[in-house]
Order: sequence, then structure tokens, then C-alpha cells
Amino acid sequence: MYRNEVLLWASIFDVSYMIQAFPQLLNYVHVTVLITVISAILGVILGSIIAIIRLKKVPVLNQLFIVFISFMRGTPFLVQLFLIYFGVPEIMSHMGLNMKNVPGLVFVYAVFTLHIAAYSAEIMRSSIDAVAPGEKEAAKSLGMTEFQSYVRIILPQAFTMSIPPLTNLVIGMLKGTALIFNVGVVDMMRKADLMGGNSQRYLELFVDAAIIYGILIIIVSLLGRLLEKRFTVAGKETQRILISEE
Repeated sequence: MYRNEVLLWASIFDVSYMIQAFPQLLNYVHVTVLITVISAILGVILGSIIAIIRLKKVPVLNQLFIVFISFMRGTPFLVQLFLIYFGVPEIMSHMGLNMKNVPGLVFVYAVFTLHIAAYSAEIMRSSIDAVAPGEKEAAKSLGMTEFQSYVRIILPQAFTMSIPPLTNLVIGMLKGTALIFNVGVVDMMRKADLMGGNSQRYLELFVDAAIIYGILIIIVSLLGRLLEKRFTVAGKETQRILISEE
């Protein structure tokens, strides 16, 4: 009876195939990492600019970004991916621009960057608002311009406060990379799908993918904590210098 159960489970789930396939999927992890890292950096920078524009209530731009943020936060990510991947080339073709030779990965970077920018804009806006008014006044008293005070005082402190929610945002986008195979980009999930079509061992392959994603998420979480500690220490040092110079 026991042997029959073992044989049954072996026919359902092949551990040896899962171990054998793991390195093959791991070869495509760089696609996932690059999309996540590059989009996160560009998205947070763009989101910070949007946050400042919204706080300053710049005419026209403020209203446009409100609509942009509402759209990006109010629609499914997969819909956004399809709209940009299929919609932008279609619109451009009617304008006389041929985008057939543009790699699909470019559109993937674009939608991930815009998605992160929309969410990080609200995170950074609330964090900038939370910076103590005394910090801003101290920067002015030292003769800093508004630009200098933002770069040297306000944004670093706002970024420190926003690291936990930004880390969660990056983790969400890391998980979102599992959807990019829908537009033909060959990543871990696409490779798993292709290999599963040949071997009919989808379960083992998707377990491998889940393990890899889990490891990546743990790494991102640890990096987020390290960044928070480092920026917290740097922020305290900046405050000490400001107090000593007043």
C-alpha cells in the first residue's frame, strides 16, 4: 500500500525533474531583477518629482497628475500592460510612426516605471508633508535655496520615512513581473510555460518559480531594512550638523 502511494505521488509530482529544471529557470532571473530594479529607481525619481509638483500645486500639471495617479491606481496592472504594449504602437502607427521594431521589453519598462511612479508619488507626498517645519526653516536660515533644501534636507528625510511602503511597493512589482510573459517577454514564467508544454510537468516548474520569487522577495525585504537603517543614521547626522550650525 505504502509503495503504491509513493508511486502515485511520484507520478503526480517529480522531485528530480523539479531539481533538474531549477537552474534552467534561474538563468532567466536576471530579466525579472533588471525590470524590477530599473523600474523602481526611475519610478521613485519620477514619483518624487510628481509629489513636489502636487505639493506646490503647479497649475495644469497638478490636475494632470491627479488624473494620471487615479488612473494608474484604479485600473488593473495587466490592463495597463496591454494598453501600453498594444495601444501605444497602434496610436503611433496612425501618426505615421512605425514601432514594430521596438523591443517589447521597452514597453514593459515603461508600464512598470509609470505604475511605480503613480504609487510612489502619493507615498513621497505624504512623507514630504511629514518632514518637520523646523527642518525646512533651518535650511533657509543656513542660506540654502529651495532646490538645495529639497535635495539635501527634505527629500532624504522623506525618503527615509517612505522606505517601508516603497519596499512593499517594489515587492508588489516584483510579483507583477510574473505577468510580463503575456506580452511575449521571455522571463522565468515564460520559460516555465514553454518547458511545461514539452514535459507536461507544469506543477514542478511553477513550484520552482515560486521558490525563486520567494528568495527574491526575502532579499528585497532585507535590503529595505538595511536602507532604512543607513538613511536613519545619515538623517540623524544631518540634524546634528544643522543644530550645531544654527
